[in-house]
Amino acid sequence: MLLEQLAKKPELNIDFHNHLHTGSLLRQLEKPKSFKEGFKNLFLEEGFSSLAGIFDRVMETDLDGLYITNSNLDSRYEDWTSKEQIEIAIKNGYEIEQGGYFIFFKKDNKVKFLGKSQEVATIRGHFLFSGIKRNKKFSDRKQLEETLREANDDELKIADHPYAKLKGQNGIMATSKNQKEDAKKVDAFERNGNFCLPFSFANLIAIKNSEKYHKPLVADSDGHHPRDIGKTYNIFNSKDLIYTSERVFRDSINYAVRNNNFECRFRPIPFWRVFHHAMMIGIHYVFDKFKGREKEGVK
Repeated sequence: MLLEQLAKKPELNIDFHNHLHTGSLLRQLEKPKSFKEGFKNLFLEEGFSSLAGIFDRVMETDLDGLYITNSNLDSRYEDWTSKEQIEIAIKNGYEIEQGGYFIFFKKDNKVKFLGKSQEVATIRGHFLFSGIKRNKKFSDRKQLEETLREANDDELKIADHPYAKLKGQNGIMATSKNQKEDAKKVDAFERNGNFCLPFSFANLIAIKNSEKYHKPLVADSDGHHPRDIGKTYNIFNSKDLIYTSERVFRDSINYAVRNNNFECRFRPIPFWRVFHHAMMIGIHYVFDKFKGREKEGVK
């Protein structure tokens, strides 16, 4: 089993929050036909085209485990680990074992894995669930308490960018009226890898209040670009993890997080790359509005 081969490593480096900058965003940006090629080349010069490409990128980094993060608008983990994508990766020389929680892959005697997380947009703000099953999907735009009732006790509950204040991107602690009680609902706070406002200042508050409320502080990239993979991650001692099955392996990772039994490697994503991502969303929004006005006969 490839899982058992991971146990030979002294440490495992894991990023719980990475969107990959794939599928759904690429499809959205293809809508504005007249400017498609120029903007695509400017902002998305390094998008992934296959699961094998994702594997290749992970292999180039210090990461051992990357959790592909779905949003409520997509199923990118399922899309990128489909039967067709796995067949392509095998043709590219990868040995693969897929289970309900992880997909393990090996090439040139190196074993690594992908997991799944989901960033849920609750009414209060964003919330990250990590280590969830391949076929599970949380509902969006509900109250935080309703969303938490959809979770199992063994799933990792992370307040991602918890103190960020930005319309549509709030952290749940930034909107909290009772921080002490809300802190009890999460397993960990996140130190977010985006080096820009509002995340840079929000990180300072998260660091301070993780100590105040006795919460572990995970370091995740929240990456949206291929080069963001491997920048920020959490370091686990292999001796603290259990490799008898993928479910037990997942549980041992979550247990280590809850007990603050890990270290962090934090290298923030440059501002210009985050700016590019924001520009992409803005361009898509403007073109959609413009196209809608055209259909209505407004010039």
